[in-house]
Amino acid sequence: MFVTIYIETTIRGPAKRNGAGMWLIEYIKKDGTPVTRQGTIIRDATTESILTLECMKLAFDRLTKTCSVRVNTRCEQVLNSIENHWVAQWEKAGWIKANGKPVMHAELWQQVYELIKRHEVLIENTENSYRPAMETELNELRRRLYV
Repeated sequence: MFVTIYIETTIRGPAKRNGAGMWLIEYIKKDGTPVTRQGTIIRDATTESILTLECMKLAFDRLTKTCSVRVNTRCEQVLNSIENHWVAQWEKAGWIKANGKPVMHAELWQQVYELIKRHEVLIENTENSYRPAMETELNELRRRLYV
């Protein structure tokens, strides 16, 4: 089965802020029926990377069978860490980066990595038809909560 996971957050960059994140899973059932599932999270004093990792964890938790998964996110730190195989290197090094410093949020990275290792994963940042609606919903949610 081929699954696409879309992740959006209201935070950009490493600065800690109040924000919201959303994940959306899309796949086609054997009978040809399209299926989407989604969820949102809201966090105080967090970063884009943490929100993205938390959304990835929640989305991958929903996958019950091994499959090919395309993850679409704009979070450069998460994107680069997975795409460049840094996460696998961190695991081999005991969650220590090449510069000798511990991986920030190592426990969350470990949880996500355990989930994604079960699948064939491609991670990318491409425009998609869900992005505008997800952004609108997240910004409205954030506005209602933090006014």
